[in-house]
Amino acid sequence: MVTAQRGGGALDPQGPVSQAIADLWWLLLGLGGVVFVAVVVVLGLGLFRRRPAAEQEPNQRPKRFGRWFVVGGVVAPLLILTIVFGATVRAMRLVPTTVPSDALVIEVVGHQFWWEVRYPDAGVTVTNELHLPVGRPVNLQLTSADVIHSFWVPALAGKLDLLPDRTNTLILQADEPGEHVSRCAEYCGLEHTKMLLTVVAEPEEQFASWVADRRG
Repeated sequence: MVTAQRGGGALDPQGPVSQAIADLWWLLLGLGGVVFVAVVVVLGLGLFRRRPAAEQEPNQRPKRFGRWFVVGGVVAPLLILTIVFGATVRAMRLVPTTVPSDALVIEVVGHQFWWEVRYPDAGVTVTNELHLPVGRPVNLQLTSADVIHSFWVPALAGKLDLLPDRTNTLILQADEPGEHVSRCAEYCGLEHTKMLLTVVAEPEEQFASWVADRRG
């Protein structure tokens, strides 16, 4: 039984890694929006303010300039950069760097212009489709048979390249059933846009049934 297709992307996270990335993106968007509005307001005040009387300028302008310079030019940027740095470090810590002991090992090999997906423990090999059990960490072993390709399922994890001379490890987990269409995210030749991979996240029993069917 194939799960219903979902159009979720990077802003519709369905796994812990993609959730951390999405949270960081929304924070950056919000801070960027606040800074943009603040700059527009300051520009508007500068364009439409009335020029102070000449006798007031020598006494008032230096004080006002110094106060706004410290707040707008030093304190605010330092506060924003501190928040962004802290949020980035937190997101990086949420991205797993060690393989869980119960992770399912799947080997993904990029070819011009198709995907080879191997399940070594089950002795199953398929093309252009990747099935994942929901709620279980997956250890993707990524490599290339020719040129550089890139694996990216925005709703589940970040992007990682497939290189011909080494194997990269990507750890992800699907928290919800769903079907995703992934494209190679690195230009790899004239038919690059046709290099599609169907990623299906399904309950454990459906995944086991799918593996058994392919093995038989």
